[in-house]
Amino acid sequence: MNKIQISDGTRALLGALLGAIIMLVVVRVFFVSCFDFDLIRRDTLVLLSGQSPWALENRTGGFYNPPFSFLFLWILVFTNSKTMIVIGGALLFALMFYHRAWVAAAWFGTHTFLWMVSAGGIDMYLIGAGLLLLLLADHFSNRPAQTALRVLAYGFLLVKPQGGAFIVVLYILLRRDWIGIIASLAIYGLLFAPLYPGWIDYVLIDPPATQVQAAHSLATHFGFVLSIPVAIGVALARRWKYWQLGGALAGILSPYGMPGVPIFVILMAVNKLAAIPAILVYSGCLAVLTWVAPQSPLMGIYHLGMLALALILACLLPGAAGRDDDTIDLTAWLRARRKNLFHK
Repeated sequence: MNKIQISDGTRALLGALLGAIIMLVVVRVFFVSCFDFDLIRRDTLVLLSGQSPWALENRTGGFYNPPFSFLFLWILVFTNSKTMIVIGGALLFALMFYHRAWVAAAWFGTHTFLWMVSAGGIDMYLIGAGLLLLLLADHFSNRPAQTALRVLAYGFLLVKPQGGAFIVVLYILLRRDWIGIIASLAIYGLLFAPLYPGWIDYVLIDPPATQVQAAHSLATHFGFVLSIPVAIGVALARRWKYWQLGGALAGILSPYGMPGVPIFVILMAVNKLAAIPAILVYSGCLAVLTWVAPQSPLMGIYHLGMLALALILACLLPGAAGRDDDTIDLTAWLRARRKNLFHK
């Protein structure tokens, strides 16, 4: 009997539909915090009104997204925190199904009831949309349309610069998308140039405070002196896809934590199903700790441990052999450079 062949695009659409259904059920059953949503929505409205949320008279605190962010956050005006979780969950499910990232799916399932329900809807929406748009751009042969999709994807990802910037830089370097970066600088930089001084001043004077119980960035805990060698070792440990390495670097080097998404993206690099039990046990313990002792200092240890577990699994369980346009193999690149140097 012939097996039914399902295309990558169809599989992604099925994942998005399943994700939307699951998240609809989740947000109806579990409590959903709207604190982060209301905070970002309020300051997005200020930006949409043509004012600066970082001006002293408008400053409410906690809005660290760059000036162009309202181009992608306008949807918050017409939605609520539950709707954003459904949209974000659908986008991440589409990614998981497209890449057959079942280990990441196992982690997503246990953590859906933690940060993703409490505060992760906007993160899921931005990173999910950005990564899917980059995938879509790579399937276009029409150069103007491809560039437009890439620029749109860069915008989505850079609204959360502490996570998306690493992915954007790696993608641009792989694709040598100089036109895309010039267009992005013009649209997201020059058009909003008057707002950047206030934003930069606010970030420098009142930098984002990493969550005490849910900090994911190694740099925020151990400093860049220790984190940079870790990042180099992780980058050299295996072949990475650009989004996987971008997530790893975000989890290690971000100046402040971006809960959840970097770990999810790292685990997309793990395709050995044998890793699922370890993920489920560890995530289950974290879930219990969250419910039983939400203010425990052990929470920080557990979250950093989750990041460490994701990095270890990704580095020790490399993916299938073979390369494509998405692959980054720094070890092979260094060997080639050394070989060329000696031959000269």
